Order: sequence, then C-alpha cells, then structure tokens
Amino acid sequence: MTKYVSAKEFRNRLPHIADDLKQWREIVVLKHSQPLFKVVPVEERPLDLLERAASSDDPLRPELDEIAAMVHRIRGVV
Repeated sequence: MTKYVSAKEFRNRLPHIADDLKQWREIVVLKHSQPLFKVVPVEERPLDLLERAASSDDPLRPELDEIAAMVHRIRGVV
C-alpha cells in the first residue's frame, strides 16, 4: 500500500518515517501535487551484491568470480 504525503508533512513526520514504512511499505512525497521521490524499506536479505547474485535463479547472470572481477576493476584494484 502506498501513502502520499506533501513535502512539508514528510519533514514533520521524519522522526516517525520508520514506523510509517512498516505500516504503508511505500511513501511517495509530493511537491505541488507532483511526485518528488519515493521512500521504501531496504530489503532485509540478502543485502550484499555477491549474496544477491548467488541467490538469483537467473541462468544468464554472471558467475560470482566474474562479478568480483568487475567490482575490482571498477575500484581499480585489479
């Protein structure tokens, strides 16, 4: 379920957003009646990129060692 709130209401409710997310699962913040951004809870498991790749059943996904090599290349660690 999605809850729509104004930017002002979002600022006022900021200390309670975690509780609101438990209830609503998704909060869309509006400014001048237009969607500005969406707040959603983080997935509980798995959070790590390599764990997520390992848990996928997609036959086209790269192997974990390929993903690790890509991450190291991006970071310049090679």
